[in-house]
Amino acid sequence: MITLGVLAVLVGLTLGLFGGGGSILAVPLLLFSTDLDPKAAIAASLAIISVASAVTAGVYAWRGLVRWRTGLVFGAAGMAGAFVGGRLAAYVPATVLLVAFGVIMFITAVAMLRPRRDAPEPTASTPRPPWLFAVEGALVGLVTGMVGAGGGFLVVPALVLLGRVPVREAIGTSLLVIALKSAAGFAGYATHTTHDWSLIGGVALLASVGAVVGSVVSQRVRADRLRTGFGWFVLVMAVVVLGRQLLDAWTIAELYDAVFVTRWPWWVAGSAIGTFTLLFLWHDNHLLGVSTGYAELCGTSCATPAAKRWRPRFLLGIVLGGGLAGTLAGGQASFAFGQFDAIWGDSVLLKALVLLAAGWLIGFGSRQANGCTSGHAIVGVAQAARASIIATAGFMAAGIATTHLISYVFGG
Repeated sequence: MITLGVLAVLVGLTLGLFGGGGSILAVPLLLFSTDLDPKAAIAASLAIISVASAVTAGVYAWRGLVRWRTGLVFGAAGMAGAFVGGRLAAYVPATVLLVAFGVIMFITAVAMLRPRRDAPEPTASTPRPPWLFAVEGALVGLVTGMVGAGGGFLVVPALVLLGRVPVREAIGTSLLVIALKSAAGFAGYATHTTHDWSLIGGVALLASVGAVVGSVVSQRVRADRLRTGFGWFVLVMAVVVLGRQLLDAWTIAELYDAVFVTRWPWWVAGSAIGTFTLLFLWHDNHLLGVSTGYAELCGTSCATPAAKRWRPRFLLGIVLGGGLAGTLAGGQASFAFGQFDAIWGDSVLLKALVLLAAGWLIGFGSRQANGCTSGHAIVGVAQAARASIIATAGFMAAGIATTHLISYVFGG
C-alpha cells in the first residue's frame, strides 16, 4: 500500500506540473498494483483524475490562470464525447482498450521528448471560433472515455495553438477540462463496471495532494527537464503495457513467430511506412527518400558535413534491418531469383550484369524525375504535389504494363 500511495502522489504531481498526463500513469498504477480488472482500473482512474484535476484547477484559478469560458466550452464538448466513449467501451474487448492506451502512451512520450523550438508566447488578441474548441473537445473526450486518458497532453497544445492561450493559463484551463471530461467518462463506465470506493477515495486524496504540490513546483522548476524525464518514464510504461498485453495474448514462441516468421499483411507495412514518414517529417523536418541517399552515398554531397548527411545512415538501416529480419526468420543468404532463373538460367555473372543495369536505370530515372518511387509516392503524394502524382501514376502504369508484357511473352 505504501508503494501505491507514493505512486498516487506521483500521478498528482504530473497533473500539477504539466496540466495532464496523470491518467497515463494512473491506469498502469491501478492495473499492476491492485487486483482490478482492466475496465474497472480505467473507470477508477477517471474518477481519481477528475477529483485531483478539480482540486488543482482551483489552485490555478486562485492565481488567475484559468480561462473559464474557453475551458467550459471545451469541457462541455469533451464531456459529451467522454460519456459516449465510456458507453462504447462496454462493447470493446479489454485487451483492445489497453493496447489503444499503450499506443496513446507511446505517442505522448514522443510528443514529450520532441525537441521544442523556441517560439514567442501566444497571445489572446485574436481568439479562434468557439466551434473549434467544441470539435477538439469532443474528439479528445471520446478518447478519454474509451481508454481512460485524461487528454491533457492533447488539451494543452489545442488551447495554445487554437485559442492563443499562454501556456501557464493553458495548463490551468486544461485541468478544468480534464476534471469535466473524466467525470463524464466515469459516468459512462459506471453503467457497466463495479467500483472500490475506498480505494478510489484514498488514491484520489493522495493524488490531489501531489497535484497541489506539482502546481507549486511548476512555478520554480525548469519544465523542460521535467518534461524530458516524464517523457522517458511514459515511454517505458508504454512498452510495459503493450508488452504485457502481447505476452498475455501469445506465448514467447507464438509472439516470435508472429513478428519475425509470419509475413505481415500489406496494410501493416503500409501503415508503418506512412506513420514513420509523418513522424520523420514532424520530428526532424526531413523528407523520406532513397534515391537521394544513394546520391549522397556516392559522394555527390561531399560539401555537406558528414553529421548532416542522414540519408546514407538511413540506407544502412534498411540493409541491416532487412538482414536482421531475414536472419531472425530463419532465412539463409541466397542468390536465387525464382522466375528469372527459370527463364534465363542461374548464371551469377548474368544476374550481376542485370542488377548493374537495373540500378543504373533506377538512378537515371529518379534523377530525371527528381525523386524515386518512395519520395514521390509516399511523401510527394501525401503533400498533394502535382509532379509527384503524375510521376507515381507513371511508375504504376509502367510497372503494370511491364509485368503483363513479361507474363505474355514468357508465359509466366
